[in-house]
Amino acid sequence: MKSVVSSFDVDHRTLREGLYLRSTYKINDELSVLSWDLRFCAPMDKRPLSAGAVHTIEHLMAYWLRMDGKIGKSIVSFCPMGCLTGFYLSTMNDVTADDIKAAFGEVARKVFPIKGKEDIVGMTEIQCGNPALFDIEGANKAVADYYKVLFG
Repeated sequence: MKSVVSSFDVDHRTLREGLYLRSTYKINDELSVLSWDLRFCAPMDKRPLSAGAVHTIEHLMAYWLRMDGKIGKSIVSFCPMGCLTGFYLSTMNDVTADDIKAAFGEVARKVFPIKGKEDIVGMTEIQCGNPALFDIEGANKAVADYYKVLFG
């Protein structure tokens, strides 16, 4: 039976790291919303990202991807997967996998490796619900590893 949650229709036993278009939704026959799966870790490898690394990457990518000239204005959301194996990126209209790869690559080269908490955008008590939850080493490693998955 097909699920109303598109990620539940994927066999996570065989899913590998990578970038996948998970689903496309049409709104009012005019606007397409695309849900992308940025899978940093293979789910069944039993090596998920740390919660702190996920939180750190979420803050930085949510901010810096929106600064990208090609996809920035098309981003609806960037949010972590509860299983701690990657992120969902929702975009509007005609964003392609190549556009996302290019934007991610630019952020990875420009922003990472981060050196300290002061490098993490939005990580204050005013801007974040848990600013003590971060993992600089884990975030740097995860982004570097995912960069290799996307670009070899």
